[in-house]
Amino acid sequence: MEKLNCAQIISRYLLSSPVFSDNKLHPKRRSAVMMLISDSPSGAQVLLCKRASHLRHHPSQLCFPGGKQEREDPTLEHTALRELHEELNIPAKHVEVIGRLPEISTLGEIVITPYLAYLKPGTRWQIDQNEVDTAFFISFATLCDKANWHTLPIERAKSTLHFEVLPTKHGLLWGATERIINQFINQLGLSS
Repeated sequence: MEKLNCAQIISRYLLSSPVFSDNKLHPKRRSAVMMLISDSPSGAQVLLCKRASHLRHHPSQLCFPGGKQEREDPTLEHTALRELHEELNIPAKHVEVIGRLPEISTLGEIVITPYLAYLKPGTRWQIDQNEVDTAFFISFATLCDKANWHTLPIERAKSTLHFEVLPTKHGLLWGATERIINQFINQLGLSS
């Protein structure tokens, strides 16, 4: 796959993106996440977190920064930015929100609204160890290469579910985060 930088990814996104209105309602089970992209010498990269191992829900899973919408959050975009600051101490002024991606629902019936954002050069983060074990970049080219993904069968409620997983040095990338990433890659016409 060709090496893309953030400007090329953003251009493809803007050309392919439907227009969404931000949901200002506060349903019981909504959350928002931030897919942060930045440039590196080897092309665009995506920032991921590994959830803290002591958390009750989804311990040690790889994810985007984000979390549940609070009643005080005026919009889901605000939720994603607030959570980004809480988890990684990255203030909103260090990101440029490009747009919203299609919502997905989890097996636990939570609706996740992802936002695409550009992480400004030189931005540093400091993880909140109560929520995050580590934060790291993965190259966009790695995510786009289907040869890196594998199907993993999981038994659940007497049936077998098949999940796409990507092994990383921090664990398996799968679940809602995988679905958001692969939906985005397909939207941009970049799956190889």
